[in-house]
Amino acid sequence: MERFCIDVINATPNPQQLVWAAMHQDYSEDYVWHSRDRWPPEQRSGELIVKHLLAGERGHYGCLEHPQITFNVGYFPHSMMQQVRTHRVGVSFDVQCLAANTQVTFVNDKGETHPEPRTTMGELYELWTNGEQTIPKKSISVIKGESSGCYHCDGKNHIRSMNLRVLNEENGLFETGTIKDVISRGIQPVYRVSLADGKTLDCTVNHRLFTSVGWQTMGDAVGLVTSADGCVIKLTKSCSVMCNGIAVANKTNPLDWQSQLQSADTNIKAHPVKVTKVEYLGEHKTYDLEVEGQWHNFVANGMVVHNSFRYTGQRIINVAQGKQDIEEVFYLRPVGNYSNRQGKRYFYSEAQRNEDIKWCLEACKRYQQRIEEGLSEEHARGLIPFDARQNFVLSCNMRSLMHLLDLRWKKDAQLEAQKFCELLYVHFEQWSPAVAQWYKENRAKKAKLSP
Repeated sequence: MERFCIDVINATPNPQQLVWAAMHQDYSEDYVWHSRDRWPPEQRSGELIVKHLLAGERGHYGCLEHPQITFNVGYFPHSMMQQVRTHRVGVSFDVQCLAANTQVTFVNDKGETHPEPRTTMGELYELWTNGEQTIPKKSISVIKGESSGCYHCDGKNHIRSMNLRVLNEENGLFETGTIKDVISRGIQPVYRVSLADGKTLDCTVNHRLFTSVGWQTMGDAVGLVTSADGCVIKLTKSCSVMCNGIAVANKTNPLDWQSQLQSADTNIKAHPVKVTKVEYLGEHKTYDLEVEGQWHNFVANGMVVHNSFRYTGQRIINVAQGKQDIEEVFYLRPVGNYSNRQGKRYFYSEAQRNEDIKWCLEACKRYQQRIEEGLSEEHARGLIPFDARQNFVLSCNMRSLMHLLDLRWKKDAQLEAQKFCELLYVHFEQWSPAVAQWYKENRAKKAKLSP
């Protein structure tokens, strides 16, 4: 369980003061906003909530639904996520994505970009889903080397043949990859990230960017603080995003810069550019790519971003080929003593665990074999052990957060779900200390079901 982690992407500031204002308006004939300069501070608001709303457990808890908090949850097993999502928990789950207008950088066989406009995520999705059609040559000019007119193409096969610019994360140089899938993520809140050199990227708060210190979600990288309606209040962290492309000499002719600037032998190296602003754009259609190959990233609007994170696919094949640690991909409980929900005790031995690890490896190899034989991913993934690790984003309000803790922090809940709740509570206490303390003293691990 040492890999389990939860971080806060975003949270309503002064949540207890917000609950107090809503509670106060319920019983006041005045317009509460007009007296906002006299609202109690955050700590005092928390004390008043406990005293007048929570202590008597008399209900009327709708005002607890106004503050919102969003978590990034990492490396938990699939079975735990299924448990979390059941019994009307009132939370939202999500994955990373980009806006439809995001331009994706493609290159020709020599790794050179084309001066024509790049293809957007929206255009790629239309071509991917609608199949054979006639599209402007500007969308495929990086492949055919042409700059005008139209071209008749067959959708998915054409996109799979296009060379995508990806970053070798070990040496910082750009290489080529190919697209495996183009995915619609529906309508989601979108933010515009602006860089010092004028680049912009429209993405969700949880889309991962390759920064100067490694992969981070956009929200975490800039320390994004927003209001309840999504508007940006402030950025609390300085961040630089790795961008596309400074030409550097290769090792064969390191001094021959003049000839290499336009040469196919020139290496293109990523470089950091500082984030200057983040703006909330509202809700828009969003998309993502899944990239084939070793490097799961691509260049979007000149910035290096992560591709779609799938819970099967390439990482399963990586395990089969010995390129990725099996316990990074699958979760198995540690050796030790356990009990079931009926209280029956048992010991999970090292020998049993080693056998289960071998079984996971064999399943990965079978998955790889079926993919190579032509089976679709959604068909072959049925062979994979149930507890693949999952990363996800979870959003909830203060009331549904307590409801979730009530359901999954009780003594007979799945062990991994209890650990999940322990990590959640740490952030709950930091975000809303008075309410969290009341919850811990009166409801935690008692399965009362939240107010």
